[in-house]
Amino acid sequence: MAGAATMVTELTVLRYVPGSVRVLGYFTNFVLLAAFVGLGIGMLASRRWPGRGWISWLASIALVGLVVLTELARHVRVLSSGEDVLFLEYQTLGPKVPLQPFLVIAYVAIALSFAPLGYWVGTTLAGDRPLVRYAYNLVGGLAGIAVFAAFSAAGARPWVWMAVAAGTLLAPLLRAPVAWKAAGLAAALAATVLLSQSTRDAVWSPYQKISVGPARVHPELGLVSEWQIPQLTPEARRALATLPESRGFTVRVNDDSYQVPIDLSNGALETEPALGRLRLQYDLPFLGRQPGRVLVLGAGTGNDVAAALRAGATHVDAVEIDPEILRLGARHPERPYADARVTSYVADARTFLSRDAGSYDTIVYGLLDSHVLLSSMSNVRLDSYVFTVESFALARGHLESGGVLVVSHAVGQPWFVERMRATLASAFERPPLLVSEKVRNPIGFVYAAGDTVPPGAPVSPNAGLIEDDWPFVYLRARAIPGDYLVAMALIALASVVLVRVGAGSRFRGVDFHFFFLGAGFLLLETRGLAVLALLLGTTWSVTSSVFAGVLTMALGSTALGARLSKLEAPERTIRLVYVLLAATLLLQFVVAPADLAGLPIASRIFFGACLVSLPLFASGTIFATSLARAGAADRALASNLTGAIAGGLAEYVSMIAGFRALVILAAVFYALTYLARGRPGVVSPGVV
Repeated sequence: MAGAATMVTELTVLRYVPGSVRVLGYFTNFVLLAAFVGLGIGMLASRRWPGRGWISWLASIALVGLVVLTELARHVRVLSSGEDVLFLEYQTLGPKVPLQPFLVIAYVAIALSFAPLGYWVGTTLAGDRPLVRYAYNLVGGLAGIAVFAAFSAAGARPWVWMAVAAGTLLAPLLRAPVAWKAAGLAAALAATVLLSQSTRDAVWSPYQKISVGPARVHPELGLVSEWQIPQLTPEARRALATLPESRGFTVRVNDDSYQVPIDLSNGALETEPALGRLRLQYDLPFLGRQPGRVLVLGAGTGNDVAAALRAGATHVDAVEIDPEILRLGARHPERPYADARVTSYVADARTFLSRDAGSYDTIVYGLLDSHVLLSSMSNVRLDSYVFTVESFALARGHLESGGVLVVSHAVGQPWFVERMRATLASAFERPPLLVSEKVRNPIGFVYAAGDTVPPGAPVSPNAGLIEDDWPFVYLRARAIPGDYLVAMALIALASVVLVRVGAGSRFRGVDFHFFFLGAGFLLLETRGLAVLALLLGTTWSVTSSVFAGVLTMALGSTALGARLSKLEAPERTIRLVYVLLAATLLLQFVVAPADLAGLPIASRIFFGACLVSLPLFASGTIFATSLARAGAADRALASNLTGAIAGGLAEYVSMIAGFRALVILAAVFYALTYLARGRPGVVSPGVV
């Protein structure tokens, strides 16, 4: 039960907190690391204070405390200190808080909320037969993932996840006094009710929190986004008119205005002439030419699709990754998705391009400015792999002779524009035309590429490229931004302090063997997710499959580790497992995902799964055999989770060297695990 409760609660927090606190949508991996360190200090506390079951009784109370803090944090405006990385932060109201202290406070709060749950897990691991106890937790974790995946597929409301998570945390209270049972039940109900009230007007897609609001139009300025309203003069605000939903509405993601499905037909422009500039944004790909067959990537709620139909498209394939966004598109005033010429697909744009989907006369990229990360294990955003050289090359392969590819993006910083131009130039072997330099665009920048498109200005030789191995679209340079470095240092320090407090004076060190195993394993997870995202897509089902696959690999390697630990001379076998691990790491470094991308889908799944799972299986086998010989399973697992923090922070090296470098870094960590076998590390009382 502890394993299932851990996974359900972890996944609930990973969906709810970043979806509610705007800036944490870009730091979901910090939320995951906070959960890890919280579980770790709880396990250490179970070793320090055995028999104090009341600590685990606090689990549901800690969860409601986290919900309260999250709801308060929603109203805070978090500010970064520079433009090294773009957060697309539109909030203009609320108290201002610097990014670094905010991240540390959030990190500590999340970690502390998981500590009682970690104590419960620690008590289930204490005792003999540690591998059997660990296996039970893994089976529970798989059950938790299955339950949460079912909720995601069914579109369950957030209060449902919270009710289930809070309900599982009541299990330790079965042996508690009546007063504790009442307090725990009240906390579980409070968390559920509070969440149901704060999210009653929103739905949670598998990726983000979505709500709907009114659309406002100014007679001269045209459409005015919600985040722009506070910047208007009082006179301009009084002149705003609210459109009825039948003519347009605002779609919010994580409480920020994101899309505005709006009527831009000829009749609507007669009523609201100021909307003409907005219509131009969507008409640009089709001006002066017949659109023919059209592919819209990132079709959203339908503005681009409606523009293609107005221009006379013979057929439109509309690709949108978020099913809830696509569902809202059915309410678009012009009803583009109801047109017989339109076929909609709930799919990742990159994966759709890798299919044999035919050829198009026009390929249009919608305004893909993602507000969320690909997953909690990566600092890559959901749309990152859509804008790489390799992705644009795939799109070029789907263009008919004389076809045109058009990319729109709201970001206009000079370095961003030049990098996008350089990336398109590399894919099309000629500089793209920056259309928005010739035709004024109200929203952002528009790039056009194709064999018949006039080439644009020469690309600067110093402009970097967005590539599959370095897909950081919104990062200014190959460097870890200063905001991240400061936050990482503070979080590392907070982790040391929290672990030191949880361990107490009786426990003065960590087992470095398990510590480095945790660091290497997290890097392999991150690399594996990047590989599968490229081969299978960045959908929520792929991410869930990675989580489930990791636990399945761990369960299988635990069974193998139990058998190996009973051998008379296990050391020779373990050396062979290390050789297997080294060989699979070398294979993962040499074989790039692009080498498998051209295979049929079944082959991609098979070889991609082998590429990702084999090193995880070898690593898990080493972990299981070591755990079987460990004197204290709770201490070993706590050290392992603490090491995962180091691995999570080391993952940011990919911002400098790319994702392939993580394989080398993981190999270094695993080499250290071999050197530390049987030599538990001891550190001074003040350092862990």
